[in-house]
Amino acid sequence: MPSVPSVASVPLSKTGQRCPPINRVAKRSALASFIPMIELHTLGVLDLRATDGREVRTVLQQPKRLGILAYLAADPPRRFHRRDSLLALFWPDLDEGHARAALRRSLHFLRSALGADILAGRGDEEVGVPEEGLWCDATALDQSLQGGDPERAMALYRGPFLDGLHVEGAASDFQDWLDRERDRLRRQGSAAAALLMERAEREGRAADAARWARRALELTPDDESSLRRLLALLDRAGDRPAAMQAYDSFARRMAQELELEPAPETQALAESIRARAGSAEAGAAGTIAVLPFAVRGDPRFGYLGEGMVDLLATKLDGAGAIRAVDPRALLHFLRRTGLSTADTVGPAGGRAVAEHFRAGHYLLGSIVEAGGRLEATASLYRRDGSAAAAGAAAHASASSETDLFELVDEISRQLLASQKLAPGTRLGRIAALTTGSLDALRAYLQGERELRSGRYFDAMERFQAAVEADPSFALAHYRLAAAAAGCALPSLARESADRSHEHRARLSPHDHLVLSAQRAWLDGAIGEAESLYTTTTGTYPDDVEAWFHLGDLLFHLNPMRGRSAAEARKPFERVVALQPDHAGALVHLARIAAIEERKDEMLDLVARILRVSPGGDQALAMRALRAHTAHDQAGIEAAGRELQSARAITVAIAFSDVALYSGNLDGAETLARQFIEVPRSPELQALCYIQLAHLALARGRRDSALAELAQAERLDGVWGLEMRGLFATLSFTPADHAELREVQKALAAWDAAAAPPSSFPIFAMHNELHPTIREYLLGLICVRLDDIAGAGAHSATLSHMAPGDGGLTDCLSAELAATIARAEGKVGQALAMLERSRPRLWFQLTVASPFFSLASRRFLQAELLRQAGRLVEAAGWYGSIAQRSPYELIYAAPARARLLEMRGLSS
Repeated sequence: MPSVPSVASVPLSKTGQRCPPINRVAKRSALASFIPMIELHTLGVLDLRATDGREVRTVLQQPKRLGILAYLAADPPRRFHRRDSLLALFWPDLDEGHARAALRRSLHFLRSALGADILAGRGDEEVGVPEEGLWCDATALDQSLQGGDPERAMALYRGPFLDGLHVEGAASDFQDWLDRERDRLRRQGSAAAALLMERAEREGRAADAARWARRALELTPDDESSLRRLLALLDRAGDRPAAMQAYDSFARRMAQELELEPAPETQALAESIRARAGSAEAGAAGTIAVLPFAVRGDPRFGYLGEGMVDLLATKLDGAGAIRAVDPRALLHFLRRTGLSTADTVGPAGGRAVAEHFRAGHYLLGSIVEAGGRLEATASLYRRDGSAAAAGAAAHASASSETDLFELVDEISRQLLASQKLAPGTRLGRIAALTTGSLDALRAYLQGERELRSGRYFDAMERFQAAVEADPSFALAHYRLAAAAAGCALPSLARESADRSHEHRARLSPHDHLVLSAQRAWLDGAIGEAESLYTTTTGTYPDDVEAWFHLGDLLFHLNPMRGRSAAEARKPFERVVALQPDHAGALVHLARIAAIEERKDEMLDLVARILRVSPGGDQALAMRALRAHTAHDQAGIEAAGRELQSARAITVAIAFSDVALYSGNLDGAETLARQFIEVPRSPELQALCYIQLAHLALARGRRDSALAELAQAERLDGVWGLEMRGLFATLSFTPADHAELREVQKALAAWDAAAAPPSSFPIFAMHNELHPTIREYLLGLICVRLDDIAGAGAHSATLSHMAPGDGGLTDCLSAELAATIARAEGKVGQALAMLERSRPRLWFQLTVASPFFSLASRRFLQAELLRQAGRLVEAAGWYGSIAQRSPYELIYAAPARARLLEMRGLSS
């Protein structure tokens, strides 16, 4: 294809696009919807953007002029309005002469700020906003519903219409219009949610159907038909306690606010569900919230306060009909509400916890140590504070700390017996479910605390100590895998997950489900992992870890399937709702805010992260991000000094965050150059030069990029040559045949199979893959040289090397074959090749490597979709570039240019 040498100078927004969503029912063609437009966001957030993506703050700061623009743009259907009607709405207290002068000034202001074409007239007395000049989310929502796209409509409805807008001096008719539109659009949002609910129900996705039914009811809380749909869905799903809670909440609100009762048919439905459940309390009877134990005696036993929460919850969960509230969510709820110690919890705190997590019971207990002997008591209470049953208390003793497990087993057996629930086979495996080693247990509990605080390296050390003390400790292997993943150690993470999987028969159904999801996630099976995590969060809605991993999966792997990383916002917000100081979720939310160009929100989240986890593994990277985003020179210098002595992984995260999310590429370059000056390994210095080369090329400085690569190749010949080959294959850079042949000659002469393995973590991920990369690069260079036969030979070799496991070799082989097909004019065939290929890559690899990122392949897929006329899908692939790896920055400007080109095709 012809090169596009100018696109590297085109700036790219953080989202990768500023195209308004395609209007599926507008009279314009799909291509015409890419015409550059001003964007007005009125639902949930007030935002106004010029055609170049610039925020038009001057209008946003003028409520009356913003109100006029919104009225002209959002009043359905969009039409011309008489000037005298605008005078009556916005200047009711002025005489006609002064009001007309004020209107002229306002319209002139809007034209000056947004362009002369923003307003159109019909004669002297009518004014309007042409559809082709301004996109408005309110009208787009209406059009999405009319066009049968409720998912798009739901995505557009982010909150009330023009929320918080107050126009001083406007007539009451304007406020009436605002109220009507707010109500109408809210009901449109509810209608979209109802359609999505019906679709999910038809497709057998019960959890999604219930979620959309809840959303529909939230938007129209007085609509009993929405309530009945939700009750019926929850009833069919077997979640009758949730159904009763939804009904009781609705009935209570009606009685308090309206002095009315629900309709007879609603009451009848609720009673039938209640009858099947026995009662609302009976439905919740099987859920127990285990509260921290009060510990008296030797302070060294203090760890048992929270430790008993983990131990008893693990032992009780899944025994008979019992389910335990997730310990992580419970402990963080206590801290958030000021009940952070066992002494301050008490029955009132127990009731608060039970009500918050919809648990039928809560458990209070104490441990008293005297002369090394441990005496434990525990009492089970109903949510209302009464004893759960006669004898709903347990007492056990241990002669020493080494008998702790027998003590916990005895407490568990007594509690289960008091509830007339047979302990079943799982209780007989309780000791194996945790561990028989006290040292392993203590290390595991310490690791849990570190993991909750976002200190992944410290957590990993403790979990490693736990599995060394007890190699068969399944839960410790499982948590070690999670900590290793957070430290970007894929081999250890996979190995630990496999070790835990060996003992999967000892885990509860809940833990087994999460473990299976973790293994799929680590293996790069995106769809399987997403399905398992969605099932887990639907079945166990307070499982913090499952919500976090679902968000992590969506954030890192959505771009691998042409979707935005920002879709991870909801799972991470759920994590923070359950655990407000969850550092990992807050870090990802800060990155999502940057992707969505919410700079102030991002900075607020960074400040919150530094408050809750000032010593966490992400803290230094967050300080660097904040300083470079705010162009705080003192902060930049302080972060730079700290990073010079930080771990290599911390350095890499800081550079990535600054490069991708700060909007400050100069700052990212400064960071990379600072690291070069520090006496570190040649590999790290080579990596810094490679990053500098990517930054230079991202800004259109090709000669500078090649000079940086020359420095990298001097320090590490393998990676330097491969990067030089990668840059030569980029279709949007000038095709210098002499340079291409020089790189081709160097690659052809290189014995890639003899490349020595690297111990440097970033480079080590390519050990044994250099022959694959060599064939791939040579094939792409042949295409650029119009040597299709030579490219075919390399493609055949690469195809024979591909094991068919969805790994990197398979991915690069499919890309090369598709590139050749495209060069032969077979666009449909090329696209089919990519769509048949299913990458199975672990997310840490896709962030840390220019090859594992598949950025070239993803850009190619966007190009093919554009050529095939599938513009909406193409925009998704273009827009998801440069959201999660700094190696994608070189594709960002070309992607932006393509989006602008698609917008302007019919201009």
